Amino acid sequence: MDNLLADADSCVKCGLCLPTCPTYGKTQNENESPRGRIALIQGYASGQLTDTTAVRAHIDNCLLCRECERICPALVPYSRLIDNFRTHFQAENKPSLAFTILEKISHSKTARRLAQSSLRLYQTTGLQKTARTLKLPELLHLDKMDRLLTDYVEPTVLKDYYSATTACKGTVGLFVGCMGQLLDAETVNAAISVLTAVGFNVIVPNQQTCCGALALHSGDKTTADSLANINTQAFEGQELTSIITIASGCGSQLQEYAHREFADKVMDISQFLSGFALRTLLDLQPLAASTCLHTPCSLKNVMRAEQGALQLLQQIPELSIQKLPDTIVCCGSAGSYMLEHSEMAEALLTDVVNAASITQARYLVSSNIGCALHIAAGLKERGITMEVVHPVVLIARHINKAKKVM
Repeated sequence: MDNLLADADSCVKCGLCLPTCPTYGKTQNENESPRGRIALIQGYASGQLTDTTAVRAHIDNCLLCRECERICPALVPYSRLIDNFRTHFQAENKPSLAFTILEKISHSKTARRLAQSSLRLYQTTGLQKTARTLKLPELLHLDKMDRLLTDYVEPTVLKDYYSATTACKGTVGLFVGCMGQLLDAETVNAAISVLTAVGFNVIVPNQQTCCGALALHSGDKTTADSLANINTQAFEGQELTSIITIASGCGSQLQEYAHREFADKVMDISQFLSGFALRTLLDLQPLAASTCLHTPCSLKNVMRAEQGALQLLQQIPELSIQKLPDTIVCCGSAGSYMLEHSEMAEALLTDVVNAASITQARYLVSSNIGCALHIAAGLKERGITMEVVHPVVLIARHINKAKKVM
């Protein structure tokens, strides 16, 4: 309680956070704002509020986009405050079936292998079409998860080490996360292809696991700390220039690990690659198309690397880039949020999809797998043809074939 009160008391209640908060913007409810949530935590921690069900509902509705932290003049550690409050009630949580499945897949390699086999069966035999016709996902309350599934692609078995294919500039570690190989193998392969073509050896430790964000933000700090220890040990003993992430949600979590020698090396891949003259180095081929750039909250508000993707894409000749309006704060994905709070997630997604559709772009580029899956599902559901890809995928696709590593 003392820790909660200490962090909450640092808020001066100025209200600058209100216009930046996605949930407050949709509800105009003070309890759904950062300032309101902090006041509720203060009330609970001081014993003035006893209806924990109502208090927890408002706290759990927070996306943890951390836009409020970005503009807070008092530097309130809002994310830490919310995570610590949720940890206090972790034993009382009753997760949904969808969250339980996601958690198992994220934290267990055995579960991921089973999920891979299940996805192959589900998506390549017509079973998915039949299940949707019979509305089985809805009956099992798994429709919010089922909508995120992309067309099945057989993943490449990753090696522990990939050698640079040009003059070596150093060695980097690649954090692929728990969902990269399962749902976005093209981005994983593109990252390895581009990094080695630029001149870096790439280490992909088999021991690495989930970054821990899912556990931490659901109140399970013990599991989050355990996963952090596994990841730091997986990359230890290597002379690494950087530890590269391809999902900003993971990168933002890794950068906040207590093990600072690890955390300080973490970089988003677009930010890392934007420091090289790729147009010349890789002889990037022209792409006469338009792309809509989505910037994930984790990339902007935590990693503070929002310019990396733009600078990277600007190296592709003839590519036209349109950014989403600054009024778009969060897409509503937020890890498991889109599964547990689908109504708010859908409302926020609608804003993104509507803004993206106006651009009539051929691609929508996002640097976070959760956001990409959520937005891609929203576009498909509305009949909008727009391919959602990671920035490094467009780079990999347009490397001169003579220099491309297969």
